[in-house]
Amino acid sequence: MYNDYLCFCDIGRVRRFRLAICRWLICAAAICLPFVAVSAEPALIRFSHVTSETSPKGIGAKRFKELVDQRLAGKVRVEIYPGARRYDDDRAILALLLDELEMAAPSLSKFRPVSRRLQVFDIPFLFQDLAHLRRFQEGPSGRELLTSMEGRGLRGLAYWDNGPRVIATKRPLELPGDLKGSVFRIEPSDVTAAQYRLLDVVPIALPFSRVRDAAITGLVNGQENSWSNIASKRLHNYLPNLIELDHTYLSYMVVIRASFWNELAEDVRAELEEILAEVTAEVNRLALEKNKAARAAIAASGSVKITEPGPEQKSAWKAVLAPVREQFADVVGRELIEEAARIAAQSN
Repeated sequence: MYNDYLCFCDIGRVRRFRLAICRWLICAAAICLPFVAVSAEPALIRFSHVTSETSPKGIGAKRFKELVDQRLAGKVRVEIYPGARRYDDDRAILALLLDELEMAAPSLSKFRPVSRRLQVFDIPFLFQDLAHLRRFQEGPSGRELLTSMEGRGLRGLAYWDNGPRVIATKRPLELPGDLKGSVFRIEPSDVTAAQYRLLDVVPIALPFSRVRDAAITGLVNGQENSWSNIASKRLHNYLPNLIELDHTYLSYMVVIRASFWNELAEDVRAELEEILAEVTAEVNRLALEKNKAARAAIAASGSVKITEPGPEQKSAWKAVLAPVREQFADVVGRELIEEAARIAAQSN
């Protein structure tokens, strides 16, 4: 009888022990499962841009998403916000800093509030042609500029081309004096504003999404942009006199929020960099093709005049705009201007 009692007590102790273990496991699971769920959730990249989905940048953004879906499934997912659907370029930069976006591709002129050095790309006639620009961007100075904003919370990943800027206006245009008294839409660049003031033009900074309305209403009677962007908004219907100076080139910087980038696993960052390298090559090839096609389509419309300046005309433009380079040398960094000049000398 006594032995039976001891056996009963042992069974009770075992049952209580098992119950305690079960309770502990349930509590541990309740604590750990949320962390497991969070770690399994793919990182989200919200990518904003202002151009159409058929522009080189729009196609590049879609291709980036496709390759991320293929190669980083379950680790990273991408949402694209095209055509300034949520943010224009100015607000996109702020949204990156406020953790509302992870990636954007603003034009280089848009980074003025974060880095004045990037205005080097707005200095007229600093780069002789697109090949010269690419050599600079791919060289030590260009690579340094990609990482120059990390202290401000942004990391550059790539440069995307869109081609030379074309000046378009309502009035006939061949020489610098033809623009006197005009009102031009520009990007928010101190360098570009100074350029147009030298031409006796009133510069007004407006988002790309508002350029067409500004031209239709007469708020502006001129602007500068790439052929593909002019065609996408049909700006040549309202500003039919165009001149190809190749004075500056419209480029974008693909940027990511630095804190987000640093939190990604090293293998994920490496794969994203490889994907972007592939997409960049495709975007830059498409930019050449689309700008060539856009120029041909605009010329074929029959309602425009396209001026290709000869050497004397171009020299006149260069002479008027030459002071801009020295005016902003210490602002953007004199060493950057000297590096661009060295690259030009090596290629001649």
